[in-house]
Amino acid sequence: MSVHLLGIRHHGPGSSRHVLAALAFIQPDIILVEGPPEGEAMLSWAAHADMRPPVALLAYVPDNPHQATFYPFTIHSPEWNALRYGLENNIPVRFIDMPMAHSFALENQPSAHRKPSAEQGNQEGAHRHPLAHFARIAGFDDEEEWWEHQFEIAHQPGEVFQAVAEAMTALRENRPLREDKNEDLREAFMRKSIRIAQKEQFANIVVVCGAWHVPALREMPKAKEDDALLKGLPKTKVETTWIPWTNDRMSFESGYGAGVESPGWYRHNWEYPHDQGTRWLSNTARVFRENNVDISSAHIIEAARLAHALAGLRGLTRPGLKELNEATVAVMCMGDDTLMRLIRRELIVGKVFGQVPEGTPQVPLQRDLDQLIRKYRMKVASEEKTLKLDLREENDLQKSILLHRLQLLDIRWGTIETVTGKGTFKEEWTLRWYPELTINLLEKAPWGNTVEEAAGKYLENRAAACNRLDEITPLVQSAIPADLPAALAVTMRRMDELAAGTSDIPMLMDAFVPLAQVSRYGNVRNTDRDTIGLIMRTVFYRIVVGLPPGCTGIDDDQAVAITDKIREVNQAVTILESGELKDAWTEALRAIFHSDRSAPLIRGFCCKALYDARLLDMEATYNAFAKALSVNNEPSSSASWLEGFLKDAAMVLILDDTIWNVVNKWVTTLHEDVFLQVVPLLRRTFANFTDAEKRKIAGRAKQERPGAGTVQIREIDKERAKRVLPQLEILMGL
Repeated sequence: MSVHLLGIRHHGPGSSRHVLAALAFIQPDIILVEGPPEGEAMLSWAAHADMRPPVALLAYVPDNPHQATFYPFTIHSPEWNALRYGLENNIPVRFIDMPMAHSFALENQPSAHRKPSAEQGNQEGAHRHPLAHFARIAGFDDEEEWWEHQFEIAHQPGEVFQAVAEAMTALRENRPLREDKNEDLREAFMRKSIRIAQKEQFANIVVVCGAWHVPALREMPKAKEDDALLKGLPKTKVETTWIPWTNDRMSFESGYGAGVESPGWYRHNWEYPHDQGTRWLSNTARVFRENNVDISSAHIIEAARLAHALAGLRGLTRPGLKELNEATVAVMCMGDDTLMRLIRRELIVGKVFGQVPEGTPQVPLQRDLDQLIRKYRMKVASEEKTLKLDLREENDLQKSILLHRLQLLDIRWGTIETVTGKGTFKEEWTLRWYPELTINLLEKAPWGNTVEEAAGKYLENRAAACNRLDEITPLVQSAIPADLPAALAVTMRRMDELAAGTSDIPMLMDAFVPLAQVSRYGNVRNTDRDTIGLIMRTVFYRIVVGLPPGCTGIDDDQAVAITDKIREVNQAVTILESGELKDAWTEALRAIFHSDRSAPLIRGFCCKALYDARLLDMEATYNAFAKALSVNNEPSSSASWLEGFLKDAAMVLILDDTIWNVVNKWVTTLHEDVFLQVVPLLRRTFANFTDAEKRKIAGRAKQERPGAGTVQIREIDKERAKRVLPQLEILMGL
């Protein structure tokens, strides 16, 4: 009865080749792999024809899906190839790491040393550091580079695992003493699994595990010592499933996988083990060309020569990634490594996205989402994709509804970028799927078996938990396009309750604007506009009653915030085209405008709003200027009023003759002493204009004839216009 310990580097292509060669030679009766025993029920799926790595075994607590960890596998992972070898040759395969049932339970205990996923991920990083001794002796810059050349891209003899075991034994014997209860527990469970296999009379046992654990499994203590260590460990319920993984997440340290920084490079070495760099550099040239960087065959040849020269100078048998990168920078990038970001993204890391077979065990909510994605012909991908939707098309509408429902569930697969057109008939989304979103999905599984049901119940729960109007307002905005009538009705009732007890005017104004937009245009989702309109009016009349007194006794920062909100409400009232609401709003603006106690900034904006609505003529506007900018006022007060009137209104000043005449007449009639006091105020206001707007204003000022407050009135030259008409008729085909 023999036990063969194969110490490997997680996700290492060289380690995979060594493992497969060893398995073919040993012909084991059973294969024991470092991994969570709960995942054994999912092992049969690894042999499915539609299972395409990178994939990850996801272990989670059903009652608390946030407690989860990933065990990623790539096509070049030694563990993955050991699993596939066993399944394809009908050899029993078992996972022998500490069960996640204990790991997750230990997380919830105050005495837990650290979380399993963080410990298991960081452990590899911590244990790799001792390898720096070997790297330094061999003349390498770091331990990763040393390991790559010794075990990943080099073809080692059959004694490689014996060499790894002896090296790790020496390192563990000389490492600083430290306590790591989780590691001790994990290795005790591994030894226990080996003993079980021996008791079951398996004669030829192969263990595939991280190289660091080999010494602990080589010198086995007595069984009773391990049993005493493992006695009384807490447990919790754990479930597992397979999920797609991505190359850019292979560096994500979780489970036993420590992560690798260059999964694309490792995959290349797995698929082309004999490539001396020519194929890699050819792929590099292809990526550059696809991104409009001129690269010739001569560049590839010269870069390959340089990479081999560097390898020779360093005593290496072949170029590694470091040599190939340095050659690429020197030859293809002309010494500038900026373009290497592109190579890192496209090649060194890569954009491979895995796939799991249809029918893989899933929670009902996850299954429903997968079915909807297939139904609407949407694609899950790890890179960003732009999705443009026309909501008048039924299929596009359903895609939008799905994405908005996922947003409500805090599953951020899509990020909405722009919404254009009245009635929100156009949407543009950026889609990118992260494996971690699966955890978010599992967390929402208790709310319902379908996306629609879960989103609705989750929305109702969030609405019930809102205690302020500003908490529920963004929730309503998110819920309206999600097409959840029953849940939206509950949310709107809660919003009405909160609005009734709210005296905070800015908060009411924030709530009014989105309601006004839906009430005016509706949307293609047939939202209940009557209910929304009723609540909107209730909120509106609370605003017009409380706004005028709310504009008094406030500081400058509050005045700026309220002015912005008045501007938004003013635009919303304009689009509603309701005479009743416009009249009520106008009276509120007049009350603010005529009140000397209102903040000057707000009074200035209200004056502008009333002028735009044609409720102030030129004379009244001029009088308002004269009063607000009188020398008897505080300079800061005058500056605020002028800023409120002219803020974001440069083009109005340029194109509106009335406003121009009012401002121009007021400025040209100022006494010299008063003018000198006003200049700083004007500078403060005009400083917010763009350079182009300032030039246009200056150009118009130059065209005006000087006079005692008079302005040149330019009339149409009718005789000149008559000469244009015949040519215009010819051009128009008349």
